[in-house]
Parts: sequence; structure tokens; C-alpha cells
Amino acid sequence: MATSPYSRRRFLHQLLGAGTWAAAGLRPLPAQTAGSPEPFRFAFLTDLHLMEEGALRSAEGIAACLAAVENLRPRPDFILVGGDLVNLSRDLTITEAEKRLTFFLKIWHDHTSLPAHWVFGNHDLVATNNTGQSITDPHWGKGLFRDRFQLPHLYYSFDHKGWHFVVLDDIGLPPSHQYNGELSTENLAYLRADLDTHRNAPTILCTHIPILSNISMAIHMLQATGIQVNAPRTLVCANGGELTADLPGHNIRAVLSGHIHYYEKIESNGVSFINSGAVCGDYWKGPLLDCHEGFGVVDLAADGNVQFEYRTYGWKA
Repeated sequence: MATSPYSRRRFLHQLLGAGTWAAAGLRPLPAQTAGSPEPFRFAFLTDLHLMEEGALRSAEGIAACLAAVENLRPRPDFILVGGDLVNLSRDLTITEAEKRLTFFLKIWHDHTSLPAHWVFGNHDLVATNNTGQSITDPHWGKGLFRDRFQLPHLYYSFDHKGWHFVVLDDIGLPPSHQYNGELSTENLAYLRADLDTHRNAPTILCTHIPILSNISMAIHMLQATGIQVNAPRTLVCANGGELTADLPGHNIRAVLSGHIHYYEKIESNGVSFINSGAVCGDYWKGPLLDCHEGFGVVDLAADGNVQFEYRTYGWKA
């Protein structure tokens, strides 16, 4: 079941907020050299939000989603996971966050054998809202995610069947420890160098917070009518324009994101900006407006074409 793209009323409902290669035990993809692109399929799962002790049947829901992915035919080559694995890790103690992520990974291991690539989300921050936790702990902030998924950096790239993938971390963490959507200078420098090196390969970019969204367009429309609305820095990447400025001259086919829990697709200058709906829907309380719990099925063609289908998996909250 497909879901309709983003609507203007969605902006009004969500204005105030929205919320490697492999983990230990997950099979990493073999190293690939760039060549003529081959057709293949991968799945894009984002915003899973495992609740405390699997509350709201979130553990069962994640398992059901993974079962739907495993049953796809043709079977995906891998899963690209768009972030927000555990709900509100930034409010937990470091010990609690460690246990919650261990629980998440057990569910994952028990229900899929597909390789996975991981994107960092704002809910994956650990203890940044918990003043009783030490910021010097190696698992504070982004440390636990880097450790569990064996990632020296949360920006990286990989190749598969002649396609190139770049994962970026657009979760900014200013001194206030209140996250915002922002690409660091390190992320942008890595992206520019990487795109130049892989200029001829058809490329997919992935972030957690959208680079381009109808949210920002709606804000501009409201401002044009004289309504004073400030764009929340937590909903759309504030400096996404620096990324899009680097797209011309490179073979970017699509930019995938999540975070807003609603499916929208924007075509801009030959690039598809696709913001997927959430595995958890409205935080396991049902669909968010008309966007049901679901995931993306991405079919890549030898000619560089990208087909993205948002599929529900029959979940009933």
C-alpha cells in the first residue's frame, strides 16, 4: 500500500517538531570497485523508535517490518537504516541507552540476515539531555552509536554493484546539547572530496534530517503572506544548501532522509529528494495523518534510474 506525498497541512501539524558498515554480528558488504552500474534492490528503513521495554508493541512492530523486508521478491541486497533506532536515548542514562540499544540489536539479529548500513539520527544521541551523565564518557552523545556500529566517523561511503553511496551525519550538537539539523564542516569537506573521487558513479546520498522538504517551502509561502514563521532548525537541515550546491557536475541520483515520519518526494534539478515515512508511524500510536507505518523499497536500474516505493507492512497500533 503506497502513501500519498507530503501535504501542506502536514507542515501545520508538525511545525513544533518531529520527533559501517555493519554492527557486530551483521555481515558486512564485500568491498566493491566502481564499474558499470548493475540493477539491484535495497530497503530503506528509518525512524524505528524502539520504546522502553518494547512499549506500545514497538518490538513486535520492528520485527514485523523486518519480516516484510525479508519476504520481498526480489530480495534486497542490503538495508539502509536511516536512524532513530531507540526512542529518546538523549534523555536516558548511558547505562539505560546501552541496554536499550542491545535490545534493539537483538530484535534486529533475530529477524533479518541482510547486511545493513547505518545512519545516525537525533534520537540516537545518548544522555545529551541528562545532566547527571558525564560528557567525558566514551558512550555519551554520538559515542555509543560509533562504538556499536564500528564507525570511526558517522560520515562514510561504500560501493555496491557500480553504485556509490554516501552516508552523512546532519545531527548538529551545539554547546547547549540541544540538537539541530546541520552538516558539520567535516561532513561537507568529506562529501566534496568523495564526490570528486566518484564523479562518474551514480550516487545515492543519505542523511537523517531532510536536506530539502516541503516544510521549508511552506514556511517561505507563509512568510510571503506576511505570517511570521521561523523555520525550526530541528526539522530541516539548516545548511542543506551547502550540500545541494555541490550536486551539479556530479552523478547524484537521489538523496534519502527520514525524521519527519511522512513520505514526500521532491524533484529538483534532476535529483530526487525522498523523505521516507517511519517504521513506527506516529511513534507506534498509529499512522501520522495519512502516512502509515512503512519503509522504502528502492530499485536501482542499470541506466541510473531510481525507483522508490513506500510500502506499509500491515501494522495495526
